[in-house]
Amino acid sequence: MFRRITRAERERRVAKAELDSTMQAMRAVDSAFREAQDPFSIEQLTYQHAALMCRCRALLRLLRADREDP
Repeated sequence: MFRRITRAERERRVAKAELDSTMQAMRAVDSAFREAQDPFSIEQLTYQHAALMCRCRALLRLLRADREDP
């Protein structure tokens, strides 16, 4: 009945969940950026956005490599 999940599949699911939460955080930062008035807040949000983009790229690279491996 139950299918055993391989380690690779488990890691892929964790990476996908992390990508989803990172994208959600990026949407929140984008929303806050639109409402920000203070230059300091804008700068902080810009750095947060850049860090989240780097994390998204790394996760997408990881997921893409898993998909291409046989």
